[in-house]
Amino acid sequence: MKNYLMLASASLLFIAACYQQNAQTNRAEASSSTSELPKDAWLADFAAMQRLDELAEDAENAEKHAEAGAYYEQALILSDRIPSPTGIVYGPSAAVGYMKAGRPDDALRLLEAAAERGWLYANSIKAADEFEPLRSHDRFASVIAKMRENEDAFYQSHRDAGKAKLIFEDVARFWDAYALAAEEKSKRKKAAIFRKHYLAPGTPGLIDYHRIKTNSMEELVERLDNSAGYYDGIRERTLQASQFEDRIREGLSRIVELYPAASVPDVTFVIGRLNSGGTAGPTGMLIGLDVWSWEEGVPLDGISEGFQKVVKNLDLDALPFIVVHEHIHALQQYSGEPSVLLAALQEGSADFLAGLALPESEKPHYYKWGMAREEMIWRRFSEEMDTDNISNWSGNNGLVEDENWYADLGYFVGARICEAYYEQAEDKKQAIEDLLFISDPAAILEASGYGARFRG
Repeated sequence: MKNYLMLASASLLFIAACYQQNAQTNRAEASSSTSELPKDAWLADFAAMQRLDELAEDAENAEKHAEAGAYYEQALILSDRIPSPTGIVYGPSAAVGYMKAGRPDDALRLLEAAAERGWLYANSIKAADEFEPLRSHDRFASVIAKMRENEDAFYQSHRDAGKAKLIFEDVARFWDAYALAAEEKSKRKKAAIFRKHYLAPGTPGLIDYHRIKTNSMEELVERLDNSAGYYDGIRERTLQASQFEDRIREGLSRIVELYPAASVPDVTFVIGRLNSGGTAGPTGMLIGLDVWSWEEGVPLDGISEGFQKVVKNLDLDALPFIVVHEHIHALQQYSGEPSVLLAALQEGSADFLAGLALPESEKPHYYKWGMAREEMIWRRFSEEMDTDNISNWSGNNGLVEDENWYADLGYFVGARICEAYYEQAEDKKQAIEDLLFISDPAAILEASGYGARFRG
């Protein structure tokens, strides 16, 4: 559930004043007052929303679940003032907090609020263990029905890959802000420039990416100052990304052929702070071109050795593959206890299905290493797959120092399991659906027969 729900100042006085108010009333008040404010006034509400998110996570860690639910609820209310649906995630997050605090009526109220705001993921809500006590409740059934209506409406309006929005406009806006900021020495003034010229007029997808990955313009400026040569060197390549539009649409169209129930979310291309090449949010797919645009000769100053390995192994020519990979993540609805196996299947299925859609694309860099050492990798994976420690298997470029190991091998193992599952299935379309909706990863592994290859 965390994959769907994790995701905050006006002031703490505002929070206290609003603590027990009805969320719908706050939405109406926010709507009427916001029209009188400058267009970038939402930035203050965004900062408040981020602070509330931090307070909620602190409360969760301290097992103060009612407080966490209340903070998330106020974040949801504030999100109505932001020109992006990014804050919708706080509805289900608040509901989880209230359930853990033994307040099911408040949990239902927040699920209803999320559904009214357009939450799509009915299956993830229905399958979540936290909401098990609500499953026999009429209001819960109505919430699920409303979310399914949202899914159907989204599906009907996002069926045609040829009409999907591929949004590149934030990239040029970033470089305009970059040029202005270069004239300033103060980091505070640089951050203000990026807020005014990059974030404030940005697309909903950029705002979504900012909440999930960039976090603050101060952190972005810190990265830019430390890696100025890198950013100077990638500018032209990032501005060329739109040349891949036709190829991207081809891959998205092929996914719809393979899985006719697929919708095609919008794709927003942005520049970030070298911490994400791709993710998904309420606006759709989000692609960080800064991670994909390195080429020989571009300086790597200020970048950790681990992340240098990442950017050296990536190439802008792989952009269609990564967009389709992220499209698979947007379609996935996984549930169950976190584990190395579940995480590997989530990433591996995205790789495998992207490969089906774009079969002539080059495999990701870890495949060549993995295929030459597959049995050794499997034996280690089988010993760790039931744990929840993914540090040996994903996002570990900075941790791998042993020449006898390689980064992101969880993607490799997961893709190989998914490939084996698909190959043994008589009904290929059903197999694809199975790989998109995994709640029992052990059953997928067993049915695949992959582990049996190495027995004996």
